[in-house]
Amino acid sequence: MSSTPLRGVRRLFAVLAAVLTASALAAPAAHADNSQLVLTASVGAGPQLIGRAFPITLTLTNPTDQPMTKVTLWDEHVSGTWLSIQDWAGLGGSPAAGVDIDAGATRSFTVTAVAYTWNQDVPHEIFHGDWPVAAALTIPMIDPASAHGSTSGVVYGDRNENGAYDAGEGLAGATTYLYGNGSSPIETTTDADGHFAFADLPAMRYGLSTYNLPDGWVYTATAEAHVDIDGSDPGPVTQLRALRPLSEKLHVTGAFEHTTYQVGDPVQVTFTATNVSGEDLHGITIGCDRFGSSQHLIGWTSWADLAAPGFDLAAGQSRTFTETGTAPNATAYGSFYAACDFGIDPGPIDGRPSVDLIAREPAPPGTTHGVIYHDDNRNYTLDPGEAITGTAVDLVDRVDGSVAASAVSDAQGQVSFGPVPAGPYTVRVDGWRPLDPVGTDATVGTCSYCGEAWYLRYQR
Repeated sequence: MSSTPLRGVRRLFAVLAAVLTASALAAPAAHADNSQLVLTASVGAGPQLIGRAFPITLTLTNPTDQPMTKVTLWDEHVSGTWLSIQDWAGLGGSPAAGVDIDAGATRSFTVTAVAYTWNQDVPHEIFHGDWPVAAALTIPMIDPASAHGSTSGVVYGDRNENGAYDAGEGLAGATTYLYGNGSSPIETTTDADGHFAFADLPAMRYGLSTYNLPDGWVYTATAEAHVDIDGSDPGPVTQLRALRPLSEKLHVTGAFEHTTYQVGDPVQVTFTATNVSGEDLHGITIGCDRFGSSQHLIGWTSWADLAAPGFDLAAGQSRTFTETGTAPNATAYGSFYAACDFGIDPGPIDGRPSVDLIAREPAPPGTTHGVIYHDDNRNYTLDPGEAITGTAVDLVDRVDGSVAASAVSDAQGQVSFGPVPAGPYTVRVDGWRPLDPVGTDATVGTCSYCGEAWYLRYQR
């Protein structure tokens, strides 16, 4: 009898044994079943306030002798006020979430939560993941209707820039307001000494701010100010600091090398900054294109000598910077621009010296039309008798300041111009001055709003 079949069987078993051995050697390390994970949840004694973020501690324990990987959690709302988890600390909230728990280890994570509106009861939540065990949690929280309180403070102009309110620095007539969590803003006006007060406020966290400051003062807050009303008496007292605008210390001018560019052309722009104050200025930086426009000069973020940490100017010193950008595709507007401001961070954007430069990009000519009126009741509406009629009107080119066209308003205050070169224009009315900030009143081009009628307000 031949032994060949037996030798074949032996060879087959040898191959299988080798494959199984190799597979065993190549197999990844075993991992524990996440179903054995232990989860607990806790929150501070509180009580918490609507609108104020607070921490929740989630503790995970792996009682096995194998690691657990990519552990994720989520929050199930049971009843009462809804929570919003602002920061999951890596435990959830994104496809990349997940944490590892070593064998026998316990890890604690602090997640951040907030409730924006009250819904009949305190929050009742359950935290869980892909396993049977979950952690229930009840959040102690104040019903806003159950407690009321007050807050007060002062708006002051920090004349000596010492960062503190000194006698005589209060700013009268400033508008101060509270806001937040879906409620309508509550406003008041500061008294002769700059003081303000709000009373009988439902318990919650409020945002606090101020505007309409007198005499050009600029509110300096770089972060949102908050007041927490929890029924305590007296309530919180807040100082809102204002400074003189930086433009009183720092003057800046700028210019493009040319007035006309083609799309994609290199654009040279020159800035000159002058310290007109009696003190040294440190860490001056540039900020441009605050609104993210496709019409803005490209490439300003690469101007390293104007970026952080910035440049210094001694008292009375001037420095000139020459930078290069790229003309964007803005032919629909017939122009592009660079809108830049210079400041010292941290600090308010308002009050910084700014430069607004405009250059033309050739495009077909067009027309523009609109209405001029004196808004006597300041309601932003053309009411009967408010049209400015029979008056000479000039269309002024914002690129070079020339008068592109002239016309006379009709009995309804309507004015039409064209055809004129594509680009931005201001509308100058004989014997009247603009009621609103001076800027581009009309754009001739093919942009989405270029053909729309404009309504412009003026005053004597």
